[in-house]
Amino acid sequence: MRAVDALEALELAGSTQRGLVTTAQAREAGLAGVDLTRLADAGRLLRVRHGVYVLPSAGVDRLQQLRAAWLAASANGDVVVSRASAAAVHRLGDLVPATHEFTAAVRRQSTLPDVRFHRAALSDDEVVLVDGLPVTSVVRTVGDLAASSLDSDQLARVLSDAVERPGVGMEALATALTPHAARYGFDSGRALLAGMAPGYLAAALRGVVDEAVMLSSQFRQQALDLLEEPGGSNALLALVHDRLARGKSPVREDT
Repeated sequence: MRAVDALEALELAGSTQRGLVTTAQAREAGLAGVDLTRLADAGRLLRVRHGVYVLPSAGVDRLQQLRAAWLAASANGDVVVSRASAAAVHRLGDLVPATHEFTAAVRRQSTLPDVRFHRAALSDDEVVLVDGLPVTSVVRTVGDLAASSLDSDQLARVLSDAVERPGVGMEALATALTPHAARYGFDSGRALLAGMAPGYLAAALRGVVDEAVMLSSQFRQQALDLLEEPGGSNALLALVHDRLARGKSPVREDT
């Protein structure tokens, strides 16, 4: 196959993979092994790992090595980026993964020193798509890292980022951490978050307020009006505290 035709076929195959293409995909596109060798020798392709090449059109991608490892691993079955690798994708903490970590529903093994598989059944809400990669959710990632006995200082940095992440529920995060709290010296996931993540309380309160506002437009307007009055913020806080202490909600459903 002519080089120009081969490159065109590869560009099409790698268009949804940030310019990466596997040898299997190349074969499906009609290229032979000798075509890949010639393109690589001519500097038109760069092999990033066994069986995975990067095309000239590929831009800067901080996840290129992980993406290449995922492409190679997923050729033999579905795998999800997880644990320290997932934390790196989500930008949680400052972990530098020593290996590319993946989770699969069935037992997988690798002879490669930079790939590690874990076995677990992941529900749909435990997997999210980030930059084209299937990755465990922030909540699932945090739970997995705590289960692996991650160093407490590293976990604290992960949690500090996690509680500030939009869309992450504090209750869900606490629930994921509770089974592992004791190994870090806490009796619950909530206590662990309060002790390790300085932003936890503010994030939890934001979640409560957001839920109250969504439940009742009447409460939202009354709260805004109250906040306009002198001392309104203290009065509103006192009201919420009093109602919660008495087991009554300050929020009523709109009628």
